[in-house]
Amino acid sequence: MIPKFLEGGAYGVLNDLLSILHADDGYAQPNRYEVIINPPSLPSSSSSQNKNWLSDMTNKSDLRRLSLRAASITLPGRNLSTSQESNIYGPDREIVEGVTYADDISINFQSSSGLEERVFFENWQRKAFNEETWNIGYYKDYIGSVDIYVLDKQDQRRYGIKLHEAFPKTIGANELSYGSENELMMLPISFTFRHWTSLDQNQNPPVNIFNKVFETVVNTAERNITRNIPKVLNKLF
Repeated sequence: MIPKFLEGGAYGVLNDLLSILHADDGYAQPNRYEVIINPPSLPSSSSSQNKNWLSDMTNKSDLRRLSLRAASITLPGRNLSTSQESNIYGPDREIVEGVTYADDISINFQSSSGLEERVFFENWQRKAFNEETWNIGYYKDYIGSVDIYVLDKQDQRRYGIKLHEAFPKTIGANELSYGSENELMMLPISFTFRHWTSLDQNQNPPVNIFNKVFETVVNTAERNITRNIPKVLNKLF
């Protein structure tokens, strides 16, 4: 018996696939991307000496050079945590309990001759701890963000996400060898982050200006209060 379907014609044929392939949109290619590293912002009251804690790489041009050295990066995923609902008739079904994000992402940077990129991330990590007292810094003082864009063949941004509350968790080791004369030294950095959101304004809901201003005021007040807490009480918070 001949099968009977609601629509007999095929949805996609070879000519349609070829036209999509040769279109301006084409397909996403993993070698066309852009990375923007956004380190923690410095308090306005910082002294000129403390402003060099990121190896003088806090201006936009230096951060752009750092971002251009990102030779490879992992585009993070997202996972819905589910559990089985068995209190129904028929087959079980899974229901969503929460959402989780990738724990870490890896970025490999091409190193300059003076390893300024490594110094940059070493100094970023120093915002999280004190090398003399081993006290741990405030969370909001060492978190930044990372923007990742996927580009098309015309170098137009077609997809982008922002990693929120990101910081360099691990500075990878480098093997030095006489036999690596014609190789570039790569600096592996593992970033951890809390979550990511889309940078496409069409994908984001409208922002409530009042709530945004209120959140900013609350965060500023909290930051001022915690900054004035004596260091001996750090471990209590």
